[in-house]
Amino acid sequence: MPRKIILDVDTGTDDAVAIAAAINSPDIDLIALTTVNGNRNVEYTTYNTLQVVEYLGADVPVYRGCAHPIAATLDPRRKPGMPYYVSSRPKDGDVHGDHLDIPAPTIKEQDLNAVSFIVDCLMHSDGDITLVPVGPLTNIATALRIEPRIKDKIQEIVLMGGGYKFGNRSPVAEMNIWADPEAAKIVFSSGVKVTACTLDSTHQGANITNEECEQMAKLGTRAGEMCAKFIAKRIWAYHNWDPTQHNGQAPIHDPLAVLAVIDPTILTEVHHTYVDDTAILGLKSELQ
Repeated sequence: MPRKIILDVDTGTDDAVAIAAAINSPDIDLIALTTVNGNRNVEYTTYNTLQVVEYLGADVPVYRGCAHPIAATLDPRRKPGMPYYVSSRPKDGDVHGDHLDIPAPTIKEQDLNAVSFIVDCLMHSDGDITLVPVGPLTNIATALRIEPRIKDKIQEIVLMGGGYKFGNRSPVAEMNIWADPEAAKIVFSSGVKVTACTLDSTHQGANITNEECEQMAKLGTRAGEMCAKFIAKRIWAYHNWDPTQHNGQAPIHDPLAVLAVIDPTILTEVHHTYVDDTAILGLKSELQ
């Protein structure tokens, strides 16, 4: 039986690939997509999510979520009125862009906000829904604070976030956790089963090459063409930004969380680590 999931996204290029994987997998029942601040502000991430859903011809509702992290932006460069996210990379190292290079959406987001949807959906469920957040954990943490009883209704949380050996926003911080560490603390301390696909696992086993992009494009499907385009953009950006480690390939972080739901055996090692009040509460997952 397909596994029911709510996919929580801050849609940029790798989120789009994760959405495509969830939509096209017979092992996934994608109940809804919820959006959050992260790669870009929530207005952009919602727009981009609608782009992907419509482009792939999917019938999946999209709910807009939190526009700001729980406690702080953590970015001293932010001024009033500025978007939440300010990229520190040069233009040739930007793996996302404000909007995706596919047609503008004509479909609309749902009227209900994402947090209210998550709470309502879980409370009326049979405890068989897995949450798959691949951006900052603001929506999930806020839902847990609003209605703590959802803890017993969540089958599992499988997320992309954190780093065991290194980070991508600082030497020790991964973007999704860095963006809202208070939310991460709430989620990892909730008592819900949490599996985190960290940067260690994505850099080890979720790198895609230009040759593999060409194979995707040759599938002759919209999903294949779209994913090939976005992954090629990431490879180009990593080549300009960090050519010593990612020449000719790039890690596609977010789809790994979806793939771990489809086939949990791809995560071959899980290490529980002690975490204090401010750090990411981690699980180091490694791939074959």
